[in-house]
Amino acid sequence: MTTKVLIAEDEALVALDITHELESAGYSVVGHVSSGRMAVEKALEVRPDVVLMDITMPGEIDGIQAAEEIGKKVGCPVIFVTAHSDEVTLQRAKLTRPSGYVMKPFEPNELRANIEIALHKVKAPAIVEEILDTIPELTEAMEGPLYGTDQFKYDGIKSLSLFEGIPVKELQDLARAAIIQDVNAGEFVSLDGERPEFGFMVLSGRLAVVKSTPHGKELTLDLLIPGDCTGILRSLEPTELDTAIRGQTDAKLLAIPTSQLKTIADRFPFVYRQISLELMRRNRRTNDLALGLAHSRVESRIVAALLALAPRFGRPSATDDQTRIFLTRKELADLTGTTPETAIRVTKNLEREGLLDLTKPGVIKILSLKQLREAVE
Repeated sequence: MTTKVLIAEDEALVALDITHELESAGYSVVGHVSSGRMAVEKALEVRPDVVLMDITMPGEIDGIQAAEEIGKKVGCPVIFVTAHSDEVTLQRAKLTRPSGYVMKPFEPNELRANIEIALHKVKAPAIVEEILDTIPELTEAMEGPLYGTDQFKYDGIKSLSLFEGIPVKELQDLARAAIIQDVNAGEFVSLDGERPEFGFMVLSGRLAVVKSTPHGKELTLDLLIPGDCTGILRSLEPTELDTAIRGQTDAKLLAIPTSQLKTIADRFPFVYRQISLELMRRNRRTNDLALGLAHSRVESRIVAALLALAPRFGRPSATDDQTRIFLTRKELADLTGTTPETAIRVTKNLEREGLLDLTKPGVIKILSLKQLREAVE
């Protein structure tokens, strides 16, 4: 039977090129959509065998979020086809367990190879289970393959540099012990001075690291995005307990019992060295943000905050000098210690000066990083 492929790509010429290559190779292209939401709806309608997904799709959800929904609702493999390879994007993409990752520009053979491998992976688990059923002794001899949710958790844990060098069996045990936890916006995950029973990494959504002043004002010190392991550092490092962590948006966490994290760290002492390196990177990041917010003028604080967030939160746009930050102005106000009204006024002024584009709700597009830096200087 002919393999059905759905193409999710917002560049019409690129989509036509991919369609031509696939149809020439004998595949059936069952649709072409240009947004993340349309990709989910079309996949539910046509039930493709595989989806080719651009990551930077326009609309309310991007390609990574669309891939996650398609995985849950349709269950077909998704291959990312993208021009972007920054670390944050790669970490987010990895957590959806894609069946392939093809960088543009690509060779036709590379795309076809990824499709065939993805289709083979779909069949593989059923084949393995059939073999295990007929040879019970083999099941006892194996260290336990992971499928489904456990495999998803294992992929998340393995993606952390913190655990680089840990044997596969130990990481599998952590995955089996871990749980996926839902966190609502405003809900506290970890309190100031409290030793957490679980360490965690962020799978989706966003958390805020906050600290209360003696006068009762809450300061936002950092924002945690998918792939961040601050929650694991907090469970293992006593000096990390002078702040609280709460959901800034609805989020999902991969939570691992602190007792098991400590067992791994004690068994493999090099983990503590990697914890120290990660703490230094995180402290440098927090200091950069704090320095940017040290301006007395609120306009300068807001510009400095956007520049500090851009390397981690920004998603590439049309040129290298542009980026999009998925952040509401209410969240920007919390981070800069001002009111939402002031944040709206300042960002509107920056838009009038041609530095920002605020036409999409929840997205702050920086039109020129260079000019924005000059503005704060």
